[in-house]
Parts: sequence; C-alpha cells; structure tokens
Amino acid sequence: MIRPHAHALLLLSLLPTTIHAQTLETETARFHPARSFQIASGFEQQFSVEGRESAVPVALEYALTNTWELLVEPVPYTAIRPNVGPRATGLGDLELTVIHGLWTETAGRPAIAIAAEVKVATAESRLIGTDKTDFTGYLIASRRFGALDLHGNLGYTVLGKPAGVNVSNLIDFALGGTVPLGPKGIVFAEVLGNTTAAGGPENSAAPEIAGGELSGTIGFGREVSRSLFLSLAASYDNTHAVMLRPGFTLRLH
Repeated sequence: MIRPHAHALLLLSLLPTTIHAQTLETETARFHPARSFQIASGFEQQFSVEGRESAVPVALEYALTNTWELLVEPVPYTAIRPNVGPRATGLGDLELTVIHGLWTETAGRPAIAIAAEVKVATAESRLIGTDKTDFTGYLIASRRFGALDLHGNLGYTVLGKPAGVNVSNLIDFALGGTVPLGPKGIVFAEVLGNTTAAGGPENSAAPEIAGGELSGTIGFGREVSRSLFLSLAASYDNTHAVMLRPGFTLRLH
C-alpha cells in the first residue's frame, strides 16, 4: 500500500505587516510575536502505482512567548485506497510539539532552537497509525543568505513498538528554504527524510511502519490579505509517489 506522509504544516516567520508562511515540514528557529495564533490546513492527495491516499491535516500554532511556541497537529480525515488489499478511512494521529528558541541569528551564527514532539495514537485504523506513542527531539537552525531563508532540522525519534514487530528508532533530517517572489509571494522547496524503521518498505503486522523515506517538495505561496496566505505544493518521494497539496494559513491574532 502507499506510504502515508507526515502531516506537519509548520509555519515560517511572521513578519510585522505580512504573513510569509509555507506548508513545509521543516521547522524554523524564527518565532512569531508572543500571544499570536495561527491555523493552517490543506488537502493532501498522494498517487502511486500502489494506489492513492488523501488527508486533511490541521496545524494550530500559538506563541506562548517570543521564544516558546506550542504546535498542535490533528489529522481529522485520512483515506487510504490501495489498488489491492484492505482500505481505511478515519482519524489520523495527533502530534504535539513544543519549540524553544535558544538564540537569534547574528552575523556569525544561525538562529538555533530545540523542539520536543509527542505523537499520540489517535488513529482509528492500524493502516493509518501504529496505535503506539512516539517521541521526537529536534535541533533546528535557520540562517539567511541574501534572499534565501534556509532552515535545517536534525532529529531522533523513539518509536512505540507494536506487538510482534521489529522496529528501530529513527534519525530524521530536513532542509528547506524560501525565496521572495514579488512583494507578496514566495517560492519554497525542501528535502526531508529518515532512516529505516522496519526491515523493508512494508511490514505485514504494521503496514504503516515504513522503510527509509526521502522526499522533495517545491511550491508557491501568496499573501492575499494581511491575515490569509494561500499555497500550492508538489512532492515526489523514493517510492515514486507524487503528492499535491493546496493549503492555507490564517492568522487569527
């Protein structure tokens, strides 16, 4: 069956007068002003020779202070439709992330932050989730190179172990960046991946546990008002799956 992607919708820096956000999974060491709140969502449609998958991820992001942020990411709808085998429709897992900025960017160093994430097993089907809790720690760096705003992540995930499945913990990595396109638009791209969790690309006892993943994304976004940002992205991964993802970010405060 096709491999579900992580459903993070992580937002880049909120400028004083405009929203420059993107639906990338790469986290940033740049923070929103204290007590600001944003909601982001979209519709993910993935296609491969094995079938298709749809999902509606949501991200709720609140800046507790200028250096602490809370990110809550439910997936209220997921549909897995392989060409052969069982299908699944239902709620996906819930991710909770706390991000803390250690220092801001200077001429001699990038902005640095750390993050702790817990994946809560809320999925209604073992085809969608593992029914186990996972924990991830991240190191995040952000630095500007002229017009390019670059972000890198390195993480380690401790996976919950489903019964009867040999599962290894993961090393995660991501590199993403944005370039302005006119006064209200941006072009964004990223590469992200992780090491192998199971011995092969599928596991009969827990088919949602994948082998090592590597994917690339490119997209475009545009601010249509002071509070609304729209985007469209396309991704391609090492299983030859293609995903299209229109999305939006709405600033509520």
